[in-house]
Amino acid sequence: MLGFGIIGTNFISDWFVDACRRAGCEPVAVYSRTQSTGDDFAGRRGIAHAVDSLDALLALPGVDAVYVASPNGAHLEQSLAAFAAGKHVLCEKTLGTSLDEATRIVETARDQGLVVQEAVRPVHDPAYDLIRANLPRLGALRSARFEKLQYSSRYDRVKSGEHLNAFDPSLGNSSLADIGVYTLQPALDLFGAPARSAGASVWLPNGFEASGTILLAYDGFVATCDYSKITSGIGPSVIVGEAGTLTIDSISQPGVVTFHERGGDVDVLLDEPDRPDWSNMHHEIAAFAGYVERGEFPERFAAVSLAARALMDEQLARTPAS
Repeated sequence: MLGFGIIGTNFISDWFVDACRRAGCEPVAVYSRTQSTGDDFAGRRGIAHAVDSLDALLALPGVDAVYVASPNGAHLEQSLAAFAAGKHVLCEKTLGTSLDEATRIVETARDQGLVVQEAVRPVHDPAYDLIRANLPRLGALRSARFEKLQYSSRYDRVKSGEHLNAFDPSLGNSSLADIGVYTLQPALDLFGAPARSAGASVWLPNGFEASGTILLAYDGFVATCDYSKITSGIGPSVIVGEAGTLTIDSISQPGVVTFHERGGDVDVLLDEPDRPDWSNMHHEIAAFAGYVERGEFPERFAAVSLAARALMDEQLARTPAS
């Protein structure tokens, strides 16, 4: 049973504990900079150890891997420290705050014979195997729109003038890193690297990238990735071919996937609506544990992570309209 040390005690770490056990792994320790916070989390979630330093976490027996759920700006330093201690790393998105950082993390793990995987849930969800298997039914692909527009629960506080880390670009945060990655990585995993890309973003006065669109151009096919932390969306994501259309209710955790034949016939491929937010998290953990068990580096997902980060860097470097 793979033992995890958890960095961070926010809601995503709470989800991780349940998903970890569901995947047949065990959270054995948690690290928080404040001991009392770590003690409370560990006690509430039945975790054996709580520590207030990363060194202490990495020294604990039974910690085979580290789940990095800290702010984006800490991912590089903490991942490298884990590798130096011989620990595998499952790192919350985004893997690094730049392509250079992400590449360094990937190459260090590979060189040391360790596993690193970015925790982007959709690309490990079996629903994507179903989607991929049904792409030939669409005929020649012509367009796709992957959408995740999620009004942040913190945005009203930001609009009232409060400073919140989640909307602080100096910490490596952006809507693209937090939300857009859920549209971008599935597109890259399903369709591969585009021949070229373009895009534009909406920026808040403090320089935070709050929403945007990335266009991926392929030979005879165009995909768009639409994302936001300041608006909510109601539309499904779609993949359109000459013979039909696939609709996906939620790009980050598909619950309803439907094939619409051009002639009008409808085939519901997946019908599990109203899945809770954490419902597909265990798939990424199981995939990670499988790589560790086999002693295999996850080249496919590392390539997707790096390709996505390169496109993210390009998007975030585009000059805001004046």
